[in-house]
Amino acid sequence: MPHEISPPKVFLSYSWEGDAHKEWVRALAERLTQNGVNVRLDQWHISPGQSLTQFMETEVQTCEFVLVVCTKDYCRKSLARVGGVGYEQQIITGNIVAGKLREHFIPIVRDGEFAPGAECSIPPQFMGVYAVDMRDGVDPDQSIEILLRAIYRQPAATQPPIGMRPVFANGLAIDTEAENSEVEELRLPVLEIDGWHLRSGVASHHQWPETFDIPEENERHGLVNGDIVKLQFEIALPDEDEPFGERMWVMVRGKFGPYFIGELNNIPATSEEQDHLVVGDRVVFLPEHIISIYTHDGLEIQIEDNA
Repeated sequence: MPHEISPPKVFLSYSWEGDAHKEWVRALAERLTQNGVNVRLDQWHISPGQSLTQFMETEVQTCEFVLVVCTKDYCRKSLARVGGVGYEQQIITGNIVAGKLREHFIPIVRDGEFAPGAECSIPPQFMGVYAVDMRDGVDPDQSIEILLRAIYRQPAATQPPIGMRPVFANGLAIDTEAENSEVEELRLPVLEIDGWHLRSGVASHHQWPETFDIPEENERHGLVNGDIVKLQFEIALPDEDEPFGERMWVMVRGKFGPYFIGELNNIPATSEEQDHLVVGDRVVFLPEHIISIYTHDGLEIQIEDNA
């Protein structure tokens, strides 16, 4: 036989300030009851001759939640410790002092204001507590949903699972969830395996020192996420003996060890002839491959493009 879960039990605390308000409170209790909540309400559970104070004491102590219907009159009576409201507030304050979690007491603002002042409806002991707004003009269905979610401990938004800690190097971080399985296999692209590879910008500079300028070494090593670098690609093409050379921009996404990890930010001119390399592909490269840098701040460090 499946285990039956007991409905959550709540006590409705409010001030007697007229038939219209009592009817509103009863309507709230009815709606909560229709949604599986065991509502303890004096209008339903107290008969002539029974003790109101004993009912209050028992329900505040035994219910999972105390729903406090806050009005300007309720706040006034609470502060002055007048009548049943004043007595309830003594019981509630005593329970809080004795260690009952404050989250068991949910303020519901029926009229007045949230902020302290003459129009405030929230007693001082509930100031700073997340209150449910049920004043006229507020969507009642949305307010009821907020209240039911609190009672059933079903928040509208929940924190996603905490992922793995990123790997940091030289101020850059790799998205470990996406990259961790490949971190140990990081390597430079190889023409025979990947269908493309990178030419060394440093080697090109050494070959043509007068015409092929590249950024300074500290600039090439000091990239941050969002920088865009220009690299020299050589891409294998069908029925061609020599790879096609093209210079393209790559956006820096992270770093691991000596390797930078980027994302191709160009559509290759050879897109219709090959599928080895397309825009958005991951590109692993070294500082020596960089021939130009365009920073995430919009400053182009080096744009010399003379071969």
